Amino acid sequence: MRSPRTLLAASLATAGMLTLAACGTPASPGTHAQLGVDTSKVTTVDVWLAEYPFPGYLDTRRKLAEEFNAKHPGYRVKIKAFPYTQLPLEVSKAAAQGRAPAVANYYYSTTQLARDARNKAGKPLFTSVEKAIAGRSTILGEPVVTDDLLPALRGYYTESGDLRSMPLTAMTSLMYGNKKILDAAGVDSFPRTWRELERACKKVAKLADGPKNCVTWPNHSWFFQQAAAQQGGLLTDRAGGRDGRATQVELNSPELLSYASWWEKLHRKGAYLYTGQPGDWGGNFEAFNQQNVAFVLDSANMGGMLAEEGEKAGYKVEAGPVPHNGRTPRTGNLTSGDSLWLKSGLDRRTRDGALAFMQFLNSTANGAEWHRNTQYLPMTESSAELLEEQGWFERNPAPEVALEQIRATKDEPGALGPVLGGFTGVENELTKAMHDVLKDGARPAKRFGLADAEGQKILNDYNTRCVGAGPVAPDCLTVGELG
Repeated sequence: MRSPRTLLAASLATAGMLTLAACGTPASPGTHAQLGVDTSKVTTVDVWLAEYPFPGYLDTRRKLAEEFNAKHPGYRVKIKAFPYTQLPLEVSKAAAQGRAPAVANYYYSTTQLARDARNKAGKPLFTSVEKAIAGRSTILGEPVVTDDLLPALRGYYTESGDLRSMPLTAMTSLMYGNKKILDAAGVDSFPRTWRELERACKKVAKLADGPKNCVTWPNHSWFFQQAAAQQGGLLTDRAGGRDGRATQVELNSPELLSYASWWEKLHRKGAYLYTGQPGDWGGNFEAFNQQNVAFVLDSANMGGMLAEEGEKAGYKVEAGPVPHNGRTPRTGNLTSGDSLWLKSGLDRRTRDGALAFMQFLNSTANGAEWHRNTQYLPMTESSAELLEEQGWFERNPAPEVALEQIRATKDEPGALGPVLGGFTGVENELTKAMHDVLKDGARPAKRFGLADAEGQKILNDYNTRCVGAGPVAPDCLTVGELG
């Protein structure tokens, strides 16, 4: 069985190789010494980026750093990579020694960890990106793109109206369907709601030679977050942690219980396939790939690989948004991903070099290239418009479905997703609860009530033990599996 990250790595590697084959590998712009620059007058900007288990993931970022340095000979952006699960701990250790980088990359679920990070003097390690930009339209000649960010992406990293960090990557989920099975079953339109999916599954179940089960997706907290966001439900107090520190969790909210109960019903009736293990992205992929189900929910950038596998097996793959609860207004779908945090107290030159590099990474052209290489969401409207003009979405319909799903997300706390300390532990309580419901027949209301109590203990422990000046325990900086 291939792991989920191996599958995704293969997809990204293929996309990257295709892009390089089409465009060619650009020549290195050269070092500052080779360009005749007086290195004694060069300002170094240390940028620590997250490395994910995808082949060549940071190749494009490193290339862009070289281009930025050539374009701005007075600067040297120096990239250092760490596994995304280790980066918050590495930053914390460096900060305690007074050597934290100018820019640090945090995964979305560690946003509260970045807010709480402290320098050697016990003061906030990071400052607001928006306040540092201070209303400027360009920095070192690089157009500021913060107002061009997709609203849902900007919204996630905004606290009390202030954009604290610069979004760097974003991903959402989609549902994929085996068109051969769906056509045979008479499913004429792609399901958009829970009820429509149930109806489609009833038709699939009537096929004499159809799959035993209809739909599958991983038991991963990412899908709970999506379901809550679609219904406008909050997983924490204080507007999901955006109007102050979250102090209360709500893992047995009406929105989550509706989702868990619907999920359990699909499973009980044989429509949903549970592979038996939480977070089994690879198992769910293989179930769809082997045509053991008609639908699968997976990451948006898996569309290309799913389509390739389907073509080999003689069926077409169709993509659609994640089904929502049709009994409540749909408020949107949130994204995972990560963002760049700006160190506080930097001198003006270093600060502006760091801010300019952030804008350069997300420029219209560079943002569009990043999307083509990885199938992650384009970060700005201008990048999305460029891709549309180039006909990219006509040739690759799944990314457009993902883009429109995120564009439809409302600027409401519930739709944007939660920010809280101890996020990884709280996430685990959700998946453990759903495992007990699916495998052992636990009743959703009772089991998620227990999850809520355990999640509250985790949040209380973080807020009590992991916040403030002084050394931070490594377990306070835990990062969960990416979704």
